[in-house]
Amino acid sequence: MPSVEELEKEVDRLHDLAESKGINSRGTKDIFGNVFPYPVNAEHKSKVFTTVIWTCKQPHMRTFWAASCGFFATFFSCFAPAAIGSYIKRPAPEGLDLTAEELVLGGNLAVTGCILMRLVAGVMCDRMGARKTFAIFLAVGCPGMILMMCATTPGHFIGARLLIGLSLATFVPCQVWVTQFFDKKVVGGATSTAAGWGNAGGGFTLLIMGQLMLFLRDSTGDISLSWRVCFILPLVMHILSIIFIMCCRDLPDGSYKDLETSGAKQKAKGKLGGDVAIIGFTNVNAWIMCMTYGLCFGIELTMNNRLTDYFENYFGLPNEQAGPLGATFSLMNLFARSWGGLLSDWCAARWGLRGRLWAMWIMQVCEGLMCIATGAVTMNYDGPHMPKYNPIKDGLPTSVGKIVNGTWDAPDWAGYSTTFTFANRKVAPCDSDLVKSPSHGWVGDVWTPMPIPVNTFITVRDPAMNCIHSHKDELLGATLACVIIFSIFVQMAEGLHYGVVPYISAPSAWRLKMAQ
Repeated sequence: MPSVEELEKEVDRLHDLAESKGINSRGTKDIFGNVFPYPVNAEHKSKVFTTVIWTCKQPHMRTFWAASCGFFATFFSCFAPAAIGSYIKRPAPEGLDLTAEELVLGGNLAVTGCILMRLVAGVMCDRMGARKTFAIFLAVGCPGMILMMCATTPGHFIGARLLIGLSLATFVPCQVWVTQFFDKKVVGGATSTAAGWGNAGGGFTLLIMGQLMLFLRDSTGDISLSWRVCFILPLVMHILSIIFIMCCRDLPDGSYKDLETSGAKQKAKGKLGGDVAIIGFTNVNAWIMCMTYGLCFGIELTMNNRLTDYFENYFGLPNEQAGPLGATFSLMNLFARSWGGLLSDWCAARWGLRGRLWAMWIMQVCEGLMCIATGAVTMNYDGPHMPKYNPIKDGLPTSVGKIVNGTWDAPDWAGYSTTFTFANRKVAPCDSDLVKSPSHGWVGDVWTPMPIPVNTFITVRDPAMNCIHSHKDELLGATLACVIIFSIFVQMAEGLHYGVVPYISAPSAWRLKMAQ
């Protein structure tokens, strides 16, 4: 009986004989005869990921990096307005004179506007490939950034955020594309890392845009020009990402066009995606995954939109400090999302699909506990969102303020969004400035004498929304620690989802990505 070594030699000899006749016996080459740089399975999907992650060879790892960079660009651009929102909302001519409601509406549309795009993303991926779909969605966001640079009204701002937010639909082609290049044993780590590093763009934009704005403001002295010029950076990132993506392949063996020309792939015909859509939308497990994913990814979108404002308004920090602190939540994507995917693969190797599901459930429980803990840190203190002052319901003020240590102390009853008008300028709510010789001025609706010393430093305070700077140096560190731990659980929960989705319904996997 021949030994194992002898059998292996015989198998190698047969492989060599077959390949000498032009047969891709070992499966190490694509259909055009090009050797794959990594071990692949029968579908030519890479069987390795973590050991080759820092390479960029065609086709597998180049696709991974193109998908990660493209998704990074969309998150960077989508949350760029939130990063410098404190400048954009200023009164004209420095800003667009945005109200709190207009800021919130713009942020909501930025993250919900892509829903319609995701409804068609899957069909587009099937018809023209995830690569071209990816490039198209990146291009869709470019007009929004141009509109933001030219904006003159709140309507322009809201419309720009909506257009930029549409590019967030790149999540679908990002996940579909990466899934087509990696074996199921490593696909959890690959897809979660691509999505995680892409989502980190939401953190880097909070980290970078505020500092870029500060540099431009100090260099030009023009606040309006500075925040508009800032949007050139995400616009360039979109353009470069499109070029990078178009230099990759649709599938491990080549582009759709080359494969269709060679006869290796048939052209898409008919209403492709209709039957698959029915499978996806009628799958109960798919809807369960949609809901659970919304409980982690939805939280991330909300935090990206609000954290900078939170640190500015709740702790009284300037934008250049609040931005980096707000970025900590998304920056956990650099590793935590990958941890979730790798944990999913590790659990699957030991306990199968049930291991993936239990890990996902445990992580979301931890996420919920940290959500409670983050709010509990400051639950016993006054928050920044106080009731609006209503002069009809609450009555007229009994005093107009007083001098405290030579500084004008605005009255506690200061109305919602009240602007104080002095002899030579206006001071907006929560603003501070030197006001020269203001002997009289408007307080609410009443012209009232205000004996303010010459050149005194005026601080106008408003207890309404976005105007309390009450905390609390001792709570900033505890809040930041909770935010970081909270984020780690959120990102890992998202990564664990990516390890489960391919097992729910392979034909309709892109529908699940779309719904997420």
